[in-house]
Amino acid sequence: MKSVVVDETAKQIEERLGINWTPAQKQAYLDSIKIVYLKRLETPYPIHDFYTAGTKRAQDEWDAYWEGKPLKDPRYNKGQRRKTKTIDFSQLQYIIEQDESVQFRDADTKELVMIVIRDFFPDAAMREAFTKVCLEVVERRRDDRREDPGQLCHFGYTCGSRHQPGLRLATCNKRLNTPARIEYERQLNYKAQGMAGLGWNMLKSRLPDEIIQDYEDAIANSEAPRMDMQREQKDFSFPFHGKSVMFKGLDLPPPSGLCSINYSRFTHKENNGNRFFIACTTEAPADPTKGGNFYNASYGIMLKAATNTVTSWLPSDYHGTTLYEMVEGPEKRAGYEIRPDGGINTGFSFEVSKMIRNAVKQGLKRKDAPPTSCSSSSTSSAVEEEIRVRQPPPKRPRVARRSRFARTADDSDGGCSKGADSDSDYIP
Repeated sequence: MKSVVVDETAKQIEERLGINWTPAQKQAYLDSIKIVYLKRLETPYPIHDFYTAGTKRAQDEWDAYWEGKPLKDPRYNKGQRRKTKTIDFSQLQYIIEQDESVQFRDADTKELVMIVIRDFFPDAAMREAFTKVCLEVVERRRDDRREDPGQLCHFGYTCGSRHQPGLRLATCNKRLNTPARIEYERQLNYKAQGMAGLGWNMLKSRLPDEIIQDYEDAIANSEAPRMDMQREQKDFSFPFHGKSVMFKGLDLPPPSGLCSINYSRFTHKENNGNRFFIACTTEAPADPTKGGNFYNASYGIMLKAATNTVTSWLPSDYHGTTLYEMVEGPEKRAGYEIRPDGGINTGFSFEVSKMIRNAVKQGLKRKDAPPTSCSSSSTSSAVEEEIRVRQPPPKRPRVARRSRFARTADDSDGGCSKGADSDSDYIP
């Protein structure tokens, strides 16, 4: 796969990326992806509420790593860290190979339950640029799932905190106290929006209509703005061949995005604001045998992680990602664990939280709420609002000691769901 190295107009890039495919082209593309019918398992596998390790070594490493380490939030899972098990591949119905694209339908209802598309982005340089943006987002945003391996961070709009809901842009985890830092944050917002915008419009051209329409209906019902970064403009930009290219006339992406790195989660299911969930893996380790593979436990499907993959599934089905073989990272703190082979699994996904509609309404009720529509003139106002929100209050006599657990996922300014900042999952 080669990247184009000449200057292009936005329309030429759109054509090359297949953003403006006709319905016939889209159908021909989907017809080329095989369909597999599977029965829903009577008992989900891997087992519900356990972390599932990809290898026995991975299980032993994580058990040893977690032993004696307190939870960041003692309210998590009633103060108990979840147990681990090693995967038994014989109990799976289907393992998706790294070069395999496939659609899964329920054998009884014939309904689409999952789709995997390999080699999704045709431009390698663009995909690598997406990876860099994802890593920047992860570095500068708060980890939304602090008890899970790896990191999962928001960009675009979030729902505020449980105690003060309201739609606002995901905030930086660093102080924006200099013009240079403010400008860096503004440019990161632009890049993240551009990545999400190009990704979303490519997804519209390739994924089944029922998945895209599910998102569109949920966004309309939420009354939230799309990912406009609090600007009046309905366009977005992204760098190609060393210069910024503005894309006009395309749809803005859904309101909320997530970036992750080396993220794993136990077997679980969710109730989001829409039925489907879409994740784009921009980079994954070459060797999937060490763990870090997404699975759909309701149907016994395991997806071997691979670079340049798009996956969509029903979050209401049981799912998770296997623990990978790991070593402690140089930061020596949770969320920064690394793989011995040095590989990373990263990418971005789109979320429509079930809490976003309430966040819009509650934000409108508060006089000091940030704008909840495309009403401000530039991203500068959004960044300035973020600085205002994140400034510490004036010092005053303390009447009681603040618990070190007081700022938890429940009162974060980065999320959209109960008990954690995201109601969605991760990048498979």
